[in-house]
Amino acid sequence: MTEEKLRRFLDACFIAKRIVETLPELPDNMKPRHIHVLEAIWEQEKQQGFGRVSDISVQLEITMPSITKLVQELEAMEMLRKETDPKDRRVTLLYLTEAGRECVNRYVREFHREWAEKLPDISDAQVDEVIERIARLGETMPGRKEVKYGSR
Repeated sequence: MTEEKLRRFLDACFIAKRIVETLPELPDNMKPRHIHVLEAIWEQEKQQGFGRVSDISVQLEITMPSITKLVQELEAMEMLRKETDPKDRRVTLLYLTEAGRECVNRYVREFHREWAEKLPDISDAQVDEVIERIARLGETMPGRKEVKYGSR
């Protein structure tokens, strides 16, 4: 890759970041990270019937203290409820409330479906290629720890 192509690649990444920053306005006091946590719980509920703080931390590659704080904020907003695991009292199980499910449906599932419908000319293979290239860029970033993309 030439220096000029790398510059254009990084410019495209910057544009992508700006696109993500213009996503629909969230409800009061909600941050994009809250939506990511709700989506992670939703995915875990589909697989195992509940979410766990530790699993979300691994899935989203966010520290346990950060996830714990986000979970507390979401519980205060009544987007999720917590229960102690009856098999292991050290583990907290997470469940979306109806409001949490509505949030995931509106700000993730419906939004992604509607946006994907506007991009019929982009194939899944092309998307996979972009994901792979961004992951490769992240792997080679000077002075950065390993960055994983597309693991969700």
